[in-house]
Amino acid sequence: MTLANRRLGRRLTGVGVATASLILGLETPAVAVSPTITSFSPTSGPAGCVIVITGKDFKNPDVSSVDIGGTPVTAFKIVSATEIWATVAGTTSGTIHVTNSSGTANSPTDFTNTNPGACSPTIKSLTPCSGSAGTTVVITGTNLLASADPATTQTDVRFAPYTAPAVHTTPNAETPTTLSVVAPSDAADGQIRVSTFNDVVGEGAVLSATAFQVPPPDITCPPTDHARFITLSLRRHLVARGKVNSTEAPAFTDCAAAVPVKVQRRVSGRWRTVGRTTTTDTGAYKKRIKDRPGKYRSVAPKINQFTYLCFRAVSPIRSQPLGSVLSEARQKYRPSRGPR
Repeated sequence: MTLANRRLGRRLTGVGVATASLILGLETPAVAVSPTITSFSPTSGPAGCVIVITGKDFKNPDVSSVDIGGTPVTAFKIVSATEIWATVAGTTSGTIHVTNSSGTANSPTDFTNTNPGACSPTIKSLTPCSGSAGTTVVITGTNLLASADPATTQTDVRFAPYTAPAVHTTPNAETPTTLSVVAPSDAADGQIRVSTFNDVVGEGAVLSATAFQVPPPDITCPPTDHARFITLSLRRHLVARGKVNSTEAPAFTDCAAAVPVKVQRRVSGRWRTVGRTTTTDTGAYKKRIKDRPGKYRSVAPKINQFTYLCFRAVSPIRSQPLGSVLSEARQKYRPSRGPR
């Protein structure tokens, strides 16, 4: 066999071995690389603050340590190849370092250790913002985690009267921007409090701007399309009279008081408002309008799905308006026929 043929045979043998290795899953993995940090948030905060570090190659191989200015963090979680959550330890400020077996990444800027810095939690929304005990509430905001691993150290979430922490539904799935908790059995109307690195409002704690509403246990909200009725009676010289009633009286007596009412006349195929008034404490209303024949109606807003809010019409924490769907009563008015 010639020298050229022997070399060709060795090359073909090498190709065959490599192919077999790939098929059997024995091929050597891709060359490991050092991680890279592109940014982190928040940029400042005290011990206990959870930082979200973004970059790449955090799992090639897995990051083995994280430190800030040389001080190791108390805990960290590799969320993905591009994201790590880390809990600040001590009082050291400085560059964030992320290390794997191939090298160390340095953050482009320094982290500043200060209280509260930019690490105070915020609450943007509650979904839903009302419900009875056992209702699952999703809280969205920023800096909501008390630990890089929420399954190990859960954020303290409390409903009024703030006696016991709420149960987290899926701690492993919670993020710095989302928490999911269950309203406790003693929950009452009031703001929800979230505490992270400490329990001081304005530092590691925050109260929701929207109050969570708990309907009384002995009241069932009626359906929206049967929650409120209005009557209309037209007299000579057109004095519109009527009354607003609630289907669940006496439980919802307050739903008939201070209700805005519009008196409207049909003109050229459209309803035009010719008078506005508000019901008294008993639900009655009266409004004098121009004496013109035609079709008239009175309209008032129905109670929305949070019907029990009518019960708290004078409460400063009530933040949701009544629904815009209208309850109405109609009557045709002919002056020549006398009173109607």
